[in-house]
Amino acid sequence: MTRAKTEIAADDESAAATARFEADLARDLMSARDGRGTTQPPTTRAEGFGLDQAYRVGAVLDRRLQRRGYHPIGCKVGFTNRAIWPRFGLDEPILAPVYDRTLRLARPTAEIPIGMFHAPMIEVEVVFGFAQEGTDEGRPEWVALGFEIVDCHYPEWHLTPADSVADFGLHGALVVGRPVNVRQPGFDERVARLDDLEVRLFRNEAPVACGRGSDVLGHPLAALEFVPRLLPRFAGQEDPPSGGVVSTGTMTALEPLSPGERWRVEAAGVDLPGMEIVLTG
Repeated sequence: MTRAKTEIAADDESAAATARFEADLARDLMSARDGRGTTQPPTTRAEGFGLDQAYRVGAVLDRRLQRRGYHPIGCKVGFTNRAIWPRFGLDEPILAPVYDRTLRLARPTAEIPIGMFHAPMIEVEVVFGFAQEGTDEGRPEWVALGFEIVDCHYPEWHLTPADSVADFGLHGALVVGRPVNVRQPGFDERVARLDDLEVRLFRNEAPVACGRGSDVLGHPLAALEFVPRLLPRFAGQEDPPSGGVVSTGTMTALEPLSPGERWRVEAAGVDLPGMEIVLTG
């Protein structure tokens, strides 16, 4: 065998091994999700596992969820705190799909069963909604506060950004509060001032966390700039779906969740309706 043929054969074998590894990883992550358990993080299984591979695994899981009847209706942006990027070698946030079956509405209260999750935690986010084609391109149709319930299928939440992308982007559920619509007076001003937004998070009426809109890439609108570039990494997701939602990243530290708790968020600095969830088993 010539040297060139040997190199081609080695490349083919390496590609096949990578494909088997990614398929095995997707199987293990889906099994962990279904069983509300854990699996070994991919970065500890394979040296050099990075975001490109993680998005390929995420795309496989996205297709499997769609075959189960999950319909993508938007996306979530994560790792939006630039201060931690150097620690992880990042130069942009991460992205993951949001589905019709993972979206909930709080008007202003929602009951959320958390028994389906392994290790759920809560984040407070700004959520934008986009209407059907024909409206101003790139202009949100509405804005609201939201709770993202994030979940991790690795032991003790030990992960990197690449591990996070592979694990469904850590997305468990997105609960969206009552929106402020584009037709309401002062809509554009409210959106423009979201960097001044202040939020306070309460568990059973005890304050546990606070944050600002400026904690999200300087302004929650900045998260939208990354969506067109990152979304194509998921097969069939070249553009945000019509009527889609974009959750822009957390303004508060992660807080663990338990059945029976009541969580509430209130806003200051920008007039956005608060919201509340009640957790069931």
